[in-house]
Amino acid sequence: CVQFLQNHLTEMDTKKLPSPTWPTVTYMVSSIQYGGRITDGFDELLMDTYAGKYFNRGGLEKNLTLFPGYQVPDCKTIEEIRTCIEALPSQDSPEVFGLHSNADLTFRTLQVKSLVETVVGTMPKTGGGEGGLSPAEIVDAIAEDLLGKVPVSFELEPTKERLKKLPGGATQPLTVHLRQEIDRLNIILDLCRSTLVNLRLAVAGTVALSGSLVDALDSLFDANVPSKWLSKSWESSTIGSWFQGLLQRHAQLTKWLEKGKPKAFWLTGFFNPQGFLTAMKQEVNRA
Repeated sequence: CVQFLQNHLTEMDTKKLPSPTWPTVTYMVSSIQYGGRITDGFDELLMDTYAGKYFNRGGLEKNLTLFPGYQVPDCKTIEEIRTCIEALPSQDSPEVFGLHSNADLTFRTLQVKSLVETVVGTMPKTGGGEGGLSPAEIVDAIAEDLLGKVPVSFELEPTKERLKKLPGGATQPLTVHLRQEIDRLNIILDLCRSTLVNLRLAVAGTVALSGSLVDALDSLFDANVPSKWLSKSWESSTIGSWFQGLLQRHAQLTKWLEKGKPKAFWLTGFFNPQGFLTAMKQEVNRA
């Protein structure tokens, strides 16, 4: 980027141009030099906005104020520049970067959350107090309780037969959507059941406690959802709300499969709600 600017200034001198070609400078900096490394569309828009604000004729005027309290120094010595820098506010407002003031609130909330998670994650998870349960025993009890509540997975052949008996047969758009939802929920049920079983075996010393089982043990002890479960399912802050969502999703699909299409649907209880809306449009148009 610096090399480009040097070349551009040299070209200005050669062609005796009165000022830089600002559209060229803006495009090269925001879209080529830096924009070539940006993949998100909104980030590209933000970079173009910054470049348009700073790379223009007004950016060379004296006493330019970018934001109240942020004046471009008009200095000739390093000492003067250092003095101007030290006079800047110690904490930058999000509005300096064109963001809403609530961005600072969001940043600090996430910062505190990360700190609390780090502190909780570093707490010892071995040994128990006198007369109390050890962390492993607590997790074992939680795993036993959850394992007893995990719904039975949908069996392949009986599910196919029931889908065929639904109005319109198994090829109806909504029925196809139901089958896809059942398949995805089965993945979660099998993963959940196998993790809990292996976790109990690991606590008992039957299998080695390593890899994802360590993460599952730590997560359940902290009342969080194991990361391996989250990667295959929906977002949830605690294991209680996540497991309740699992039961409700299973209940909705079971009721639909056994009693036919319900009069109302829990839209956010689907893995692919957009697919449900598309299937609904197809059935309405075919009716």
